[in-house]
Amino acid sequence: MEKLTMLDYVKETPGVLRTNIEQYTALVEPLMKEVQQKEIKRILLVASGSSHNACYCARSFVEKVSGLEVRIITPYTFTYYENDIKETDLVLVVTQSGLSTNAIEALKIIKKKQCRAICLTGNKNSDVKDVADVVIEYGVGEELVGYVTKGVSSLALFLDLFAIAYSGKTEYLEELKKAVHLNEEMIGKATSFIQLHYKEFSSMSWVYSCGAGANYGTALESALKMGETIHIPSCCYEIEEYIHGPNLQLTPQYNVIFFDGNDVASHRVEQVYKATRKVSERAYLISNNPGLADDDHVLSLSDTVSSELCPLVYLPFVQLLSFIISDDLHSIYQHPLLKEFKAIAAGKTENSIMTLRPVSSALPKTLKKISFGAISVARTSLNIS
Repeated sequence: MEKLTMLDYVKETPGVLRTNIEQYTALVEPLMKEVQQKEIKRILLVASGSSHNACYCARSFVEKVSGLEVRIITPYTFTYYENDIKETDLVLVVTQSGLSTNAIEALKIIKKKQCRAICLTGNKNSDVKDVADVVIEYGVGEELVGYVTKGVSSLALFLDLFAIAYSGKTEYLEELKKAVHLNEEMIGKATSFIQLHYKEFSSMSWVYSCGAGANYGTALESALKMGETIHIPSCCYEIEEYIHGPNLQLTPQYNVIFFDGNDVASHRVEQVYKATRKVSERAYLISNNPGLADDDHVLSLSDTVSSELCPLVYLPFVQLLSFIISDDLHSIYQHPLLKEFKAIAAGKTENSIMTLRPVSSALPKTLKKISFGAISVARTSLNIS
């Protein structure tokens, strides 16, 4: 049986999201039972990697619909520095694999404080079950590649659906369905857009991803995904922060991708994008701004959703860009010395048995094992947050 790739999981995502919306009451019921036991005023999401980025993708919508404050913090910071938990806090530790050592340490801290240790995961039978009081699956299903895609969208949607269930504002379900439809449209449009600018995308040596509001989460995931697959320096900036220093590094060789929420801030996104184009022809914008309809560096869709749901629509672009370019350049393989890095500072438990699932199922044999003198470069394992 052929192993699935990032591309396969991107294509699976719209169907998974539709199913989760249809079955949302059952999906979020375990978490709803937890909140029914106490009054909550704040949700504290403890997550790293792509799970951390997915939380940022959902934050704006969750706050808008639920009326609750949402704070996002990494497990390391939570464990060592900022772990004050209030009586009215709902603390959720997130790890898709269920094998992240930092997530497990965060759960232990929560239990030491005699608070309810709740874990959101893609695998309830993973190691977190031995530490958490409650383990809740968020509807991602199986995703056996290190560079997750389906898990990001599924987690963001789960948090959105929880906000709807918590508030009882079921009218938002229709817009979620619309977002899923546009997610599917984006898969086709993004593929064509990437091919249109293939020479530029396939020769990137540095890339910035810029967004704000919910799309700060999109930009975070964009930067992470390209960095870990294409293996180039890849940074994320909030739109306005990008022009307070980072823009001074610009040359015609720099690549910058902007994510527009199609909201009251769109005019500023347009200004910053146009300013960047004066320096580099490698600037791109994801937007439905009608004033930019004739710009072939702007990717637009047939319709829009509220800015709070834009990440569900835009994520396929960054996922496909990362897949297509890393696949074609065979950049997915890691330097052999990273084995020594992982031996000293492991991010997963000993039960992590993830092995590399190639981005392409048809890699040249010469890339499967390359010799540099006495060093044999073999495939190394990947990480899921």
